[in-house]
Amino acid sequence: MNRLSFLCVLFTLFIFSACQPEQEREVLEQWTPNQAKVVGYFITEGEARWKQKEEKFYTDGTQEYFGSFDKEGERDGEWRYFYPSGQLWSLGFYKNGLKDGKKEVYWPDGMKRYEGQYTNDEKSGVWNFYNKDGSLLQKMDFSTKGKSTTTLSED
Repeated sequence: MNRLSFLCVLFTLFIFSACQPEQEREVLEQWTPNQAKVVGYFITEGEARWKQKEEKFYTDGTQEYFGSFDKEGERDGEWRYFYPSGQLWSLGFYKNGLKDGKKEVYWPDGMKRYEGQYTNDEKSGVWNFYNKDGSLLQKMDFSTKGKSTTTLSED
C-alpha cells in the first residue's frame, strides 16, 4: 500500500508539472556574441506569450539584477539588484508595476543602508537609515499620508 501511494503521488506530480507552461529563455541584448547582457524568460499560454522574468548582467558576466513580471508586463514580485562585485545592492517587491512591500538597500560592503515599506508605490510606515558602520542614523515615519516625521538617532 505504501508503494502504491508513493506511485500515485509521483504520477500526480508528473501530470501537474507536464501541464505547466514551459519557460523559454531568450537573450534580448548581448555584450558580445558569447556574453548575454539581458535575458528574458517567456511563457506561452495558448496564443499569448509573455515575459515572466528578466535578468541583466555586467560586462564580466556578474548579475546586475533579476526580477519577475505579471502577464500585463508589469513588475510583479521580488526584484534584486547587485553591485559589480556581486554584493546585494537592493531588494524590493512590486505588485502590478507598483512598489509594494519590503525595500532594503545595502552599502557596497553588505551593511544595510536603509529599509522600509512601500504601499501602492508610496513609502509607508517607519523607514530606518543606517551609517556605514551599521549604527542607526535616522528614522522617518511615513504612517501619515503625505507627511513624514524625522527622528535622529541619539549617537
